[in-house]
Amino acid sequence: MVVAFLVWPQTLVAADFADFLRETASRTHTIASDKDATAVFLKTFGSSLNLAKGRNQPPLPNKLTHHLSLFMSNLATWDLTHNLLTAFDQGKTALISSIPDHRQRHLEWLKQSQPDLPAVLTLAGTIAQLQPTEPATQPLSASYASFTQSLHEQYPNWTGTPDSWLTLAQTQGAAGVRNRLRDSWKRLPVQDGRHEPSPESDPAPSINRFLRQFFLPAATAYVRATLLQAHVRNEQQAWKHWRAIQQWSDDQKNEKGLRRLCGTWQWLIHNHQNHGDHKTIMIYPPPSQYHRMDPRPAAVRVQGDTVYIRWEFPGGIVQEESLLLSEKDQLLSGTFVNNLGPNGNITGRRVKPCREIGG
Repeated sequence: MVVAFLVWPQTLVAADFADFLRETASRTHTIASDKDATAVFLKTFGSSLNLAKGRNQPPLPNKLTHHLSLFMSNLATWDLTHNLLTAFDQGKTALISSIPDHRQRHLEWLKQSQPDLPAVLTLAGTIAQLQPTEPATQPLSASYASFTQSLHEQYPNWTGTPDSWLTLAQTQGAAGVRNRLRDSWKRLPVQDGRHEPSPESDPAPSINRFLRQFFLPAATAYVRATLLQAHVRNEQQAWKHWRAIQQWSDDQKNEKGLRRLCGTWQWLIHNHQNHGDHKTIMIYPPPSQYHRMDPRPAAVRVQGDTVYIRWEFPGGIVQEESLLLSEKDQLLSGTFVNNLGPNGNITGRRVKPCREIGG
């Protein structure tokens, strides 16, 4: 199944898309610019999507390269958030710190299209750095309850204000959080004529307990929720840009096919209902001139040698034609059917080559 994705990615449906992303995401790790993104995309998917990448080929249109770059950006961010969520699930704090450290140029590029990414990466790194190394069984000071109460009263907000805990973690990192905790420990009030605890007492057990009990659970829940939202959003955006690229590729293929159909044809139409034959001249212009046709087909699709034409006439009459190009595109034959009941055969022979229509 995965092999089919890599060979024929244009056949993907939304239900398979996450598997497709998972199989291809590692190819984004070296991307550090939009130019890199386009190059990696073309190397990975170019042949399957029929995207020109030869030296003498004209450059791809800006609208297409925009979709290519954003698809790769969404794919890379999808992979990054997936890896971070997995690291949190498995409790691998060293991996949480190492993922951003190993992709600095890559992340600088991602920030251009993912402006919220730096804040969540900073917070994830802060969480990893604040994991206590001392065992949770360390004896606590009798002042731990006063310590936590003082912190909750002085800094009641976890997010949304300049002095909230998560804002502090994002702007000043692990050092800022630990400095706040140490300063709050030192400022505990004097009780019964003495400072409790004494300034020389070790704050580490109480600080580590506060981190384990309050800060790390709240910060981790916030980061996980943010990463999950980004993960889902980037999968949705990747699908949108993939479909746009896919549509462009399909349109290019169809335009190439329409050029094979372009020209003047003499058609012989045989109606099975009355066994009558009708001759007519059909003129198919170059693809850029289809808007000049009168009447104009509602749809014309050319896939390989197969031609599908749909006509929609006044009065709700719909006719569909399924034809086949042969004899080096000089013969067109097949069948038609419409919603009034008639059906029959069509045989067309090219009598004049394609010509551009001026104006």
